[in-house]
Amino acid sequence: MKIPHFENGQIILAANGFILEASDEFCDWVGQPITKIKGQSFWQIMISMEKEWEFLIPKVEVKQKAKYFLPLGKGDRNSIGIHITYQKYPKLKISILSITSGLAPHDSLKDAFLGDLMQNPKAIASTLVRLQKAESRLDDYISNFPGIFFTQRPDMTFSYLSKGIRFLFPQEYREFSRDSGLFLNKILEQDREHYINEISLQKPKGQTFSFTYRVVLPKTHQIIYLLDIRTPSITSQGKLLGYDGVLIDITRQAIAEHRLSNSVWREGLATLTNGLVHDFSNLMAGIFSISELYFGMMEKDDPMANGMGQIKKSAMQAQKLVRRIIDLHREKPANRAVQDLRLLLKDQMDLLEIIIPRSAKIKTNFGKEALPAFIEETGFRQVILNLAINARDAIERTGRISISVRKVNKGAPLLADKRSYSEFAKCTGAEVCISDNGKGIAESIKDKLFDPFFSTKESTKGSGFGLYNSKLFIEDHNGKIGFVSEEGKGSTFFLFIPLFVNEASKKKNLKKERRATREFVKVRKSSPPKL
Repeated sequence: MKIPHFENGQIILAANGFILEASDEFCDWVGQPITKIKGQSFWQIMISMEKEWEFLIPKVEVKQKAKYFLPLGKGDRNSIGIHITYQKYPKLKISILSITSGLAPHDSLKDAFLGDLMQNPKAIASTLVRLQKAESRLDDYISNFPGIFFTQRPDMTFSYLSKGIRFLFPQEYREFSRDSGLFLNKILEQDREHYINEISLQKPKGQTFSFTYRVVLPKTHQIIYLLDIRTPSITSQGKLLGYDGVLIDITRQAIAEHRLSNSVWREGLATLTNGLVHDFSNLMAGIFSISELYFGMMEKDDPMANGMGQIKKSAMQAQKLVRRIIDLHREKPANRAVQDLRLLLKDQMDLLEIIIPRSAKIKTNFGKEALPAFIEETGFRQVILNLAINARDAIERTGRISISVRKVNKGAPLLADKRSYSEFAKCTGAEVCISDNGKGIAESIKDKLFDPFFSTKESTKGSGFGLYNSKLFIEDHNGKIGFVSEEGKGSTFFLFIPLFVNEASKKKNLKKERRATREFVKVRKSSPPKL
């Protein structure tokens, strides 16, 4: 037996108990139009809906005025049911019934509201305190629940949304109760048709259902996944009264599931490609060996020498490219070793030139000074690759990307050419910068940029772990990662990595620092500041 959704249903009975008139709410509840229930016994209709009521109705039917309760369940479930107020009017030869749903009567409440309030005010005071506590707890549960409770009308406007909606749509949430298309516009364009179709397909069934879709947050432009669990309220005649449900943010779960589902075929693909890569590497090794042999046998003025030399050079580059791919797909990271960051960046350019559009301009400045760092090579290459991919996604096809590296002495400013950044190197290190002239980063998302799972891209284009993993890698090497950006003018990401200094160099640098300190003190003593 379903609970009535109306506040008050009115029925007019003849003296014999047959229905003369009934409100639309009552007709919708029993599932019959007024034309069919007119002339029928009200009591028989009620008994046909719940046989257990047969033992309750006759007891009050003969009374002129009565209030009684018909439970909707047995045992612990009979706390909710139907309240009926029955009033006879003998002169008019009619009776008027008022019917609504509610909690079962409580002895203390019944006594209090039947006139004993003044005699025993403690009973009603205690009841009101309990009611206030219950409302407060319910409000706390709804506020702290990791989801958004809602009631939605048939026209897709919302009659109720819990406070959680304000965190997603701090400005627009008030309009959701008036504008039926506003929430639909917040759904990612690719998912709108799915949203409409799911509601249309599930509505006739009248059962609780759930589905997932993506929405775009207004300020951050972040894409999040919402699990929508809703129950339609439908009359026996199939009329939709609305929906009750909850929205739950499952972005992390959705991304994790996507990565897990892809890992199955990627494992097989990795096994296949690793074998192909090794075979390809062997073929290129043979081409390189033969071309090197023939190139060495040719005279300098041989017209075929230039072509054979190019074959030799291309074969060597192909082998290096294959080696880069193998290194990036190692299951276990290589041990740390002293690496020249200049050379690592130069070697990485062959992969970067593949992922960056040919129409885009790439500018590099790696200097000439060796920059040795005690670093894990594969992880460093992956960080550079992640930053380059982000720069590629930020620019137009004819955009510009610049990659540079320079030495930064202890105490010198980082990003010296950027006035908006004011931080200094805590030790001597190398600063790697990757800049673009793309759309820049909005102020509203700058604080979240390095958070795990945070991404403004779709799950198929971004996992939300690129910058997070890059930050972990750099911090694990006692370095620093940061950025400066202005909307519409591009972004610059930088990596600061401490340089490797051997013991001899350390002692030499320490002597230089001490000598400079002594000279500074002498100058200060010889020329004290004027007051």
